[in-house]
Amino acid sequence: PGEPPVPVEAPDVPKLAWEVKGGVKEFHLHAGHLKREFLPGMWFDVWGYNASMPGPTIEAVEGDRVRVVVHNDLPEPTSMHWHGLEVPIAMDGAPGLTQEPIMPGKTFTYEFDLRQNGTYFYHTHGAMQEGMGMVGLFVIHPKSAFEPPVDRDFALVIQEWAILPNATVPNTSSMEFNFFTVNGRSAPYMTPMVVRQGDRVRLRMVNFSVIDHHPMHLHGLTFWVTGTEAGRIPETAWWPMNTVLIGVAQARDIEFVATNPGDWMLHCHMFHHMMNH
Repeated sequence: PGEPPVPVEAPDVPKLAWEVKGGVKEFHLHAGHLKREFLPGMWFDVWGYNASMPGPTIEAVEGDRVRVVVHNDLPEPTSMHWHGLEVPIAMDGAPGLTQEPIMPGKTFTYEFDLRQNGTYFYHTHGAMQEGMGMVGLFVIHPKSAFEPPVDRDFALVIQEWAILPNATVPNTSSMEFNFFTVNGRSAPYMTPMVVRQGDRVRLRMVNFSVIDHHPMHLHGLTFWVTGTEAGRIPETAWWPMNTVLIGVAQARDIEFVATNPGDWMLHCHMFHHMMNH
């Protein structure tokens, strides 16, 4: 207690580097096309940021002033929305309402103070582009660790895709989903989250699916729901659970003490969502 929070870890997703310029943490995001390997040897054409899908994790501290320069390397206009963040209206990223779209080959600079803490995310505000994968985690730590402090802090982005046989491009107008990914990979092609017995663990989960909610179930352990996409929940309102329903565009933070050793499964309990293609 009183120490800085531990860094967040997003398996299979890089972290976005930053530089301090004039007292401001400056980040650069490049929107563009890339290929992502959902399963061994199965590569698909998606859109993301900095050659990653989901995009790299932005990690900052409550009270920071941040500047995010968005470079549009796509063949069409785009924008950036900061989901759950209380930013000035000009920084909200709603094209045609709060700003002109960022045209191909151009940049737009977003700058604002971070007055919250918790699990948030950034994403384009074009529906088809969202369906192509344009999202990333935006984690804001408090200046000192929450109590009780955690030993490990993980973050996951849940997505779903409609990809026809022999196709590599997602069909963003289809509601027949046949691939489900966590941090851009499908089970079992995911990096395990390894902790020590006795560790207190936080797991941040963001549902960036198109239409489906996900009841995320953890085997072998009981957890408390400690946060949402609006930030930390007061301890008196924590729920003990082993399955938490995460709605579309929602985030849920859960915490547990790893008392029960073993290789424990974490999965959506919708039967269809356990099956890829």
